[in-house]
Amino acid sequence: MAKRFRRMSDSDINTIVADLDRWALGELGSKLTWAVLEERFGFSRQSLQAKSEIKAAYDTAKRALSGGLVKTKEQATKEVEELQVEVERLQAELDGYKRKEELWLRRWQQIAFHVRQKGIQMASVDRAASKDTEFPSNTEASKILKMFDKEIPPSGRI
Repeated sequence: MAKRFRRMSDSDINTIVADLDRWALGELGSKLTWAVLEERFGFSRQSLQAKSEIKAAYDTAKRALSGGLVKTKEQATKEVEELQVEVERLQAELDGYKRKEELWLRRWQQIAFHVRQKGIQMASVDRAASKDTEFPSNTEASKILKMFDKEIPPSGRI
């Protein structure tokens, strides 16, 4: 018994083109054939191919599917999960840097406080060194700065 196909309306064409656009995005899977469209919409291959809009949308969807441009749902889900793990890792790394920056700022506030307690103005500490100034090594600087690592005493003000 031969299949009975119905006449195609403008609304049918728009629906088929919209579905082919979704196919091109991978939303409807990766298997696209004229036979699948015949089954899905109830029109013959010849009727479907006769409509230039449908033929163009079909060709575009086939190129997208065969060119590897479209990911399957499983591939997209896996990629999203991998990206989520990466985002979480980067967020943890950023949080670590924020904590280090907080500690670093606190330490320099303490140093500035204790330098002022010794009667030295921060402006004189901040002024640029001359070209021939030799700075202490990291070890020497650590020894010098150690005396400034004390907590800032609480102020008498409320």
